[in-house]
Amino acid sequence: MTLNANQRHALDALLSSPSVAAAARACGLSERTIWRYLADDGFKTELRARQNRAIKATTAALTGMAGRAVQALRDLLNDAETPPSVKARVALGWLRERRAAVELDDLAERVALLEDALNEQHNKKN
Repeated sequence: MTLNANQRHALDALLSSPSVAAAARACGLSERTIWRYLADDGFKTELRARQNRAIKATTAALTGMAGRAVQALRDLLNDAETPPSVKARVALGWLRERRAAVELDDLAERVALLEDALNEQHNKKN
């Protein structure tokens, strides 16, 4: 899809604003115009593609910092000067994140199994 200048400005604003209203103010268009753009399949596809690129870039940056983050948590837990309440928050935070990661891995595995089953069922029909 070829985007006009207003659509490009709207995309940029949507990517950096917390709401459609804020995006409209940021790019100088009406909310109604932004909503009309969002109803267009080509515009939505481009927005999703840009959002996915932004998420991948953010994920890569966070992954690059993971080692330092883990070391910072270790340092806090191992430092005798760290108050027990801070150590408890660090430990509980790590446990929550670990639980979420396990649940996410489990969900990804279940989705993959469902996709495989659907593909197998589809292939049997064809």
